Amino acid sequence: MRANTGQHLVAVASRTPGRAAAFASAHAIPLALSSYEELVARDDIDAVYVANQPTGHRDAAMLAINARKHVLIEKPLTQVIAEAEAIFALARERGVLAMEAMWSRYLPQFDVARQLLEAGAIGEPRLVLADFCQDNRTMARMWRPGDGSPLWDMGIYPIALCQMVFGEPTAIESRGVMTPGGMDAESTTCLAYENGERATFTVSGVVDAPHHALIAGEDGVIEFGQPFVLPSSVGLAGKGFNAPMDYWYDESGIRGHAGLAYQVTAFADYVGRHLLESPLQTHEDSLACLRVATAIANQLGIRSA
Repeated sequence: MRANTGQHLVAVASRTPGRAAAFASAHAIPLALSSYEELVARDDIDAVYVANQPTGHRDAAMLAINARKHVLIEKPLTQVIAEAEAIFALARERGVLAMEAMWSRYLPQFDVARQLLEAGAIGEPRLVLADFCQDNRTMARMWRPGDGSPLWDMGIYPIALCQMVFGEPTAIESRGVMTPGGMDAESTTCLAYENGERATFTVSGVVDAPHHALIAGEDGVIEFGQPFVLPSSVGLAGKGFNAPMDYWYDESGIRGHAGLAYQVTAFADYVGRHLLESPLQTHEDSLACLRVATAIANQLGIRSA
């Protein structure tokens, strides 16, 4: 944010003693607060980034919204559809922007891909293939029911990509390997759509593999540079076996998780334009992704608490 935007960090709040002060010291944030209530009551704060555990997103977001603060809510927005609907309903009622922090949607390569799709560069899209596999066995939070899982932390990215291209599926089939504690270690999901389109993605929290993604159409292929969830590139190939691919590269110099700046900039732009939802991922888009993730979680039998 500081390196790539003109926005200002005012305060950080945590209910864990000492945690906010340590974070504020590490990142030169002026104020460290011990309660969310104190944070949202401040007149010098315009927006709140909700980044606690998913089980706490609803309460923290609604606290901020009731104080008429705009909210950027870390993905997954929630793990309960009714909670997400309540957040969005209250935000519309209070007249503030509520946006899920699905930052991949705001990366430049995704903007280029959207333009290629809109221009018909690959004809009618028919297939999406994606993988997000990363050994996260040392990340304790990811394996605690309710605090995340490979599906909720990582799988939400390919779900969002599929939703961007095809909308909501008509059929979902997911199979995977579960941990003894009831969490998903690995899974592969197949999505089918009304006009015969298909999408397949694999998520693993126990092995590393390239994070690849592509969109295949009747006349060509759009392929994202790896990892597709970070600032990278996008390639375009025409039809035919092993057709040559032309690439567009993000030459901004913004790399890795510094790419979150694109999302932050978009969020600020929407606030300035008095929008109540993101044009690139509307409230209904977020709910559609949540419905898919919930269906997969139910099929795999992932523990939610």
